[in-house]
Amino acid sequence: MSWYVRTQTGWGLRGILLGAFVVLIYRARLRAGSWNGISGSSEFWPLMVAGIILALVVLVFTVMTVTVDEKNIEIAMGLELIRKKVPVSEIASIVEVGIPWHSVGFKKVSGGWLYSVAVSGGVDIALKNGKRYIIGTDDPEGLLQAIRQRMSDGID
Repeated sequence: MSWYVRTQTGWGLRGILLGAFVVLIYRARLRAGSWNGISGSSEFWPLMVAGIILALVVLVFTVMTVTVDEKNIEIAMGLELIRKKVPVSEIASIVEVGIPWHSVGFKKVSGGWLYSVAVSGGVDIALKNGKRYIIGTDDPEGLLQAIRQRMSDGID
């Protein structure tokens, strides 16, 4: 049974990627001379490859679901291609943090990993083994409360 489930969508990143795609199409159209000539232009295949890459980035990096159940915190990004389970029993400390504008996606940070799809609040989880996970969320208080509740239930 899941005690907490929250899905967040990174609308800002989606907008930026959509804007990049529109610029690519417009540039190809200008180079081809007309909309009908795009498929015959030298930029058609690079445009198609860039479009496919942008679509994959949108699918993987702009949606994240955080689930807290009896034993684990699970982070799943996009089509659940990127998943991480953090055992609640291994948590040493948790604090609420802010996620800066340059920390969208998943990336290596000092001592661990950051998972975020938008500029928002987050929860910094320090494990007993020294590893660290920062989880971005639009509901940091709710996530913090759910994790603390699971931690206190495990102590009893």
